[in-house]
Amino acid sequence: MIGQLTVDLFGRPIGRLAINEPSPSPEDWTFTYLSAYLDSRAPVPLSVSMALRGEPHAGAVARNWFCNLLPEGAVREAVTTRLRIPANDDFALLAAIGGECAGAVSIYDLENPIENIEGSGETDVATLLEGAQIGEGAWALLGTPLRLSLAGAQDKIPVIAQPDGRLRLPTPGESSTHILKPDSRRFPGLRDLEALGSALARAIGLAAAHSRPVKVAEHSALLIERYDRQLIAGDATRRLHQEDFCQALGYPGELKYESQGGPGLAACSKLVRQLGLGPAAVQGLLDWAIFNALIGNADAHAKNLALLRDLDGRLKLAPFYDLVPTLALPERLVDRTPALRIGTAQRIDQISAENWRMFARAAGYAPRFVLNRVAELAGRIGEKLLPTGTSLIEQGSNADRIRSAIEVIGKNVERVGEGASR
Repeated sequence: MIGQLTVDLFGRPIGRLAINEPSPSPEDWTFTYLSAYLDSRAPVPLSVSMALRGEPHAGAVARNWFCNLLPEGAVREAVTTRLRIPANDDFALLAAIGGECAGAVSIYDLENPIENIEGSGETDVATLLEGAQIGEGAWALLGTPLRLSLAGAQDKIPVIAQPDGRLRLPTPGESSTHILKPDSRRFPGLRDLEALGSALARAIGLAAAHSRPVKVAEHSALLIERYDRQLIAGDATRRLHQEDFCQALGYPGELKYESQGGPGLAACSKLVRQLGLGPAAVQGLLDWAIFNALIGNADAHAKNLALLRDLDGRLKLAPFYDLVPTLALPERLVDRTPALRIGTAQRIDQISAENWRMFARAAGYAPRFVLNRVAELAGRIGEKLLPTGTSLIEQGSNADRIRSAIEVIGKNVERVGEGASR
């Protein structure tokens, strides 16, 4: 028996995802481009790891790419429980919530296309949250059974920000404009820290997702503008295609950390160069690694780097996202070991000049250039840290939390900056 799903890209069907049932293994997954799509004018590949061809892409490369679209951890558990799907049935979960994923991908059952999916009726997010039981995965389940899937372990929901400021769920087949993340129950203040990381990156001239703190039905949250969406005529939205570096390199999401066998910065740098993304992307990857080290983000893993592809197939490095200074969270909750190694540094707050030189040699950068860039970005952060935090407090972020994070980041910037100069 074969299970099949249709895969759309930029709003048109491009292929079929299939598995052997009832007990498929990773080797039983196949993705096959449609012949009509291959014969069309200038077809765009779904992934740099799955080239355009008539033969199926089979096994782990297909399974890993599609499973990277799914939520993880407690959020996944909440969704599968609510939808009565076996916890380990990735294919069934894709069929259930793959209607809108990151980028320009939609996945749906051949016999139950997106236009036939019915929502709960209510789409206003504030209304849905009023009186709702708020637990892990609660926001991802708003409006069930609307088919919305976002990868990662954090609770979140795709929304449309309306001109009057209200937020609503997209209707089936409609493209969202923003991602709404509630504050974390396990890590209180996580959204304020993410807002600070993103705003600080933009303040020093790096490309990062735009976000702002909001209150929705008295719940604190972070509203993030989707960079994989593009406004066109009127208020219409066009999707851009995204794939994270685990997808592009063929790794499963379970291996997003280098210590678990996932890709390191050297592999990420090699990918950027092999794809010919140009000097801006090579510089961007370096800046991403340095910035995360400076703000103390030990959770900057391979799924937090992504490629962005437009309708013409052009690739570039996506804006940065999930820039959280985890150093500002209690060490009992968050490990200080860098998710992607920088030399032999065991802690995100103890990176030496020699660690940077080791990283540079492994990733293909000139050591002196890297050390100079560390010093330069450290100086920029030092200038922008306080005004950026002050602005977020004025926007509604918790003042004590932001001030505490500013102090932690400031000390780490000084440590890492001084270490790079030795």
